[in-house]
Amino acid sequence: MKIPLIMGPTAVGKSDFAVKLAKIIDGEIISVDSMQIYKYMDIGTSKVDMEIRKEIPHHMIDIVKPDEDFDAKQFRDETIKVIDEIISRNKYPILAGGTGFYFEALKYGIFEGPSKNKEIRESLLKIERESNGSLRRILSKIDPVAFEKFDASDLTRIVRAIEVYVLTGRPISELWKERSEDERFTIFVLYRERNDLYRRINERVESMFDHGFVEEVQNLLKMGYSKDLKAMRSIGYKEVVQYLEGEIGINECVEMVKLATRHYAKRQLTWFRRYEDAVWINLSNGEELSLNKVLKIIEWGA
Repeated sequence: MKIPLIMGPTAVGKSDFAVKLAKIIDGEIISVDSMQIYKYMDIGTSKVDMEIRKEIPHHMIDIVKPDEDFDAKQFRDETIKVIDEIISRNKYPILAGGTGFYFEALKYGIFEGPSKNKEIRESLLKIERESNGSLRRILSKIDPVAFEKFDASDLTRIVRAIEVYVLTGRPISELWKERSEDERFTIFVLYRERNDLYRRINERVESMFDHGFVEEVQNLLKMGYSKDLKAMRSIGYKEVVQYLEGEIGINECVEMVKLATRHYAKRQLTWFRRYEDAVWINLSNGEELSLNKVLKIIEWGA
């Protein structure tokens, strides 16, 4: 049986879909989400309810603190261990989330590339300090593919992509193609009609604020976590910080988070479209039909 990699834009319904699939095949779920790895960040990352996690084991959630580093290689190494452990118990691993870079690390491996160069990196960071957004503009010219994949706030990956180009003369997206593929995985991309997806995004954001998102961010700041941390600069958290600092009102804050989330969903879909072998599942057509399609493709019961 193939191991399903269930991708999809934020709010499309990945978690619910994965839980339903897990109940059918006696599976356990591995979160592929670069934000759900953080402890104390629950509402803003839309983690699955604890009651569901008690019924269906979930892995790779709450594994580091917001100020701890965690990269794609660490994620891949830990996730492979979890997959092997699940299989050893005669259970079935189901990977679900929206972080394309993590999925890519699992499916195609990690691109090591040339060793990091301190002087180049410091020079690039100086350029960015002098003119915010400069590195992203540079990346758009030397590697449009990587530019589309990396979020504007992900300075670490942007710096690395430019550094690799300087050291090798080749776009990092071109070098990615030289990695080896893990044939065990089958990619599924869940999607919905745009109006349906955007409605769900808006409803999710409103629900986050109704259920204490502002208080969650306040608590993180009280715990001593800086607003400048990578985790705290993510969508939702940075806008709430702006609200707490009096820069914007609450209504503007909510609308900003909705807009940023919709833009993020669009970037996610752009990323997923590059996988030519992916199976696209339209959840707007009904989940039962979609589940049956996945079961057939992963050869469940064959």
